[in-house]
Amino acid sequence: MNSNASQPITEDTEIKTDVQAQQAPDLKVRLRRWKLKDSEKPSFKRMAAIEAVKLSILFFILSPVCLFQLTRILLFFPDQTAYDMKAPLATIADKLKTKVEAVKFKSANGKMLNGLYFNRQGSKRVFLLSHGNAGNVAHRIPHVIHMLQLGASVLLYDYQGYGKSEGDPSVSGIVDDGIAAYDYLTKQLGWHANQVVLYGESLGCSVTCQIAKQRPAAALVLQSGFASLPGAARDRFIWLNLFPDFTFPQPQLNNCQILRSSKIPLLIIHGEKDNILPIKYADQMYAAASSPKQFVRLKNSGHNDVLEADLKDYVAALTSLFKQLDQGV
Repeated sequence: MNSNASQPITEDTEIKTDVQAQQAPDLKVRLRRWKLKDSEKPSFKRMAAIEAVKLSILFFILSPVCLFQLTRILLFFPDQTAYDMKAPLATIADKLKTKVEAVKFKSANGKMLNGLYFNRQGSKRVFLLSHGNAGNVAHRIPHVIHMLQLGASVLLYDYQGYGKSEGDPSVSGIVDDGIAAYDYLTKQLGWHANQVVLYGESLGCSVTCQIAKQRPAAALVLQSGFASLPGAARDRFIWLNLFPDFTFPQPQLNNCQILRSSKIPLLIIHGEKDNILPIKYADQMYAAASSPKQFVRLKNSGHNDVLEADLKDYVAALTSLFKQLDQGV
């Protein structure tokens, strides 16, 4: 056999190489050499400040104010559909002796708002109707019909971004829109403050309260509203309980705060089966109000079916309010 042939390796086989083995370097880490002197250590205050900055940045990123676009998505559901309302408006004009007029006026930021003015013949009062966060003026025609049947006129308008109104909706913007509608009603259409009944539906209740805070009126009607924007938001999204009130968009639409100081006669209407804005919000607003007040609880109504489920009680509530206003109560 060839003497150079490789031999099998066994436990007794001595393996030799031509390369001389090198000793491994000493990898012991002498930590004492790396130990910082006391003067070089970050102080507790500095470390606390760094952590505070980190938490502040995280807080800012997640806060409702920073998430402005998300707030708009969650709060506003504008409908810009151009509905053909010629037939129902013609019927209203004919059957209810009402002149129907499409109107336009500017909000505080210059955006043009669209509205409908229903001038009922011989009316002594006018409703300023601020609607909820979905749809547009077309969806509130049933409300208008019942208001006209009471003998009142109605100004119905769309917020920015709704219907034919220009711009985009925002928390502060809808308040400006409501004030602009009131000023148009009194300055351009000639109605006096003691003839104006401010009517808010759902989100519109907050707009109506903000109008009442800044402008005089004969009465205030709040249908299916919430007590405050932060409170309603926290009930809907539990994680928002982490944030104090000041982090929410301004104004905070705190109806209870306004009602505590308002002297305008108040009527609250709310469905006991409302699962979107529970009736507890109406209880809170009623408890907070200091003005002459009424609370009508609709036993069969949810949030969007007031005129179908409890129409008789709804009409009776508005009729009673008008009688009290006529009597100066």
